[in-house]
Amino acid sequence: MTDGEPSAADPAPPAAHDGPALELATLFRPIMLRLDLLVRRQNTQYELSRAQTSILHTLANHGPLRMSYLARLENVRVPTTSNSVSVIESMGYVTRIPDEADRRGVSVALTDLGRDRIKQVLMDRDRDFAEQLSRLSPEHRAVLADAVPALTSLLDAFDAD
Repeated sequence: MTDGEPSAADPAPPAAHDGPALELATLFRPIMLRLDLLVRRQNTQYELSRAQTSILHTLANHGPLRMSYLARLENVRVPTTSNSVSVIESMGYVTRIPDEADRRGVSVALTDLGRDRIKQVLMDRDRDFAEQLSRLSPEHRAVLADAVPALTSLLDAFDAD
């Protein structure tokens, strides 16, 4: 066609998910799934579940949060978050704070015990992961270290969605 419009015979423009990005996704997906499975199995040895650890970590990073905002950050529904908070509250790691402006609202905050516990859990998990990383060659560890900024940007892209 002469008016600049594509004809039925013209190929469709490549989608954003075609080409190199799709190839990389195809390579990464099984690795990420397998790593996730192995980390989940390893984490069964800890007192806190991954969800509970994530909540404590989020609160350590953000300070007290309304339950609805905490659920949004955790990418789960409010009842799911509320159930997890109830468990870690019974352990003494968090406390619920009534919202002064909205009596129906509740914020969740770390206790001193919760702050100490999340530090210890993260140190334990970092040591366990470091043990696995130590089995790699120095060259492979360097490649992984170089990939940290790109992987962090990928997480940020997911969070932006």
